[in-house]
Amino acid sequence: MAEDVIKEEVAQDSADEAETQVYEIGFHIVPTVEESKLSAEVDSIKSLIEKDGGTFITEEFPKNITLAYTIVKNIEGKIKKFDNAYFGWVKFEMKTDSIVNVKEGLDLNKEVLRYLIIKTVKESTLIPKGVISPKPEISRNVKPKAPLKTTPEVETKDKENKEPVSEKELDKTIEELIVE
Repeated sequence: MAEDVIKEEVAQDSADEAETQVYEIGFHIVPTVEESKLSAEVDSIKSLIEKDGGTFITEEFPKNITLAYTIVKNIEGKIKKFDNAYFGWVKFEMKTDSIVNVKEGLDLNKEVLRYLIIKTVKESTLIPKGVISPKPEISRNVKPKAPLKTTPEVETKDKENKEPVSEKELDKTIEELIVE
């Protein structure tokens, strides 16, 4: 009996200390949403995260982009095709067992065209201005490299004698190396 109580307490402690993970949600919002109501849609996505105890790290407000391909979505029984959408993302930290609730909430949101939830790290995704140096300038006045020599040079015992070696001598030298 005492062992059962201890097991329950250990299980409760481990549930209380559920592992937290850093996640990022990239999402497309349908382009039929008016720009004035776009912030309300972002707030609804963020409220899903806050409701389950998520804390925000950083985010980027959605911008209208052209999609790489047409996305088809069934909205209220009608099939609609989209060639552009508002793309944004949110990075946050949350307990691992709560992310399922966020996924289910995004599935029910008819204004979200598509989304992707990934596990990531807490490092900053925003790069301060001036940190990245400009592209290095490529010099157009580069001298061409010397062409490769097509005839092999054979090292002779006499370093000063650099006359070309005949094919007979080369064959003889190769045979001597093989026999040895």
